[in-house]
Amino acid sequence: MVLREKTIQKFKDYLEKEILKNQGREIELSFSQVQRGTGSASGTMKRALENLQAEGWLEIKPGRNSRYGIFRIINSNNEAEEMEENIPLEPVAAYPEESTLDREKSQEEVLLDQEVRVKVQELEKAVEGLRKRARSQEMTIALLQDRMAEIEDKLYKK
Repeated sequence: MVLREKTIQKFKDYLEKEILKNQGREIELSFSQVQRGTGSASGTMKRALENLQAEGWLEIKPGRNSRYGIFRIINSNNEAEEMEENIPLEPVAAYPEESTLDREKSQEEVLLDQEVRVKVQELEKAVEGLRKRARSQEMTIALLQDRMAEIEDKLYKK
C-alpha cells in the first residue's frame, strides 16, 4: 500500500524538527515518540520510515533496544540546499560576541522552558495524587460517620 505524499511530508517535517533541536546531528528517538509526534498508527509509521530510507532521505540505525532508533537525515530537500547556496552573505556583525551570547541565551531559554514544563507536569501528577488521597479519606470519613450513626441509633433504642 502506497502512502500519500501528505503523510510522508508529515514524517519529514517531524523528523527535521526533532533533528534541528539536536543541532542537525543524529538523534535517538523511540518509535512511539515518532508515532505520537506524527499522529500515525504503527503500520503507517513503519511504511513511511521505510519509504524515507528507500528514497535516501533518512538513515535509521538500531537504538538502545528494539523500541528506539537513531535517526539521521542523509539528504534533506535539494531545494533547501540550493537556497542556502544562493543566499547572499551578510556583513559580519560589529560585535560577534553579542550575537553568540544571544544564541546561547535563546538555547538556555529553550532548556529552561523544557525544565519548567517537566516540573509543571511533575507538580500536576503530585496534585492529582493528593486529590485522589483526599477523596479516599473523605469516603472513609463518610463511612465512619454512617457506622457511628448506626451505633448511636442502637444505643438510644435500648
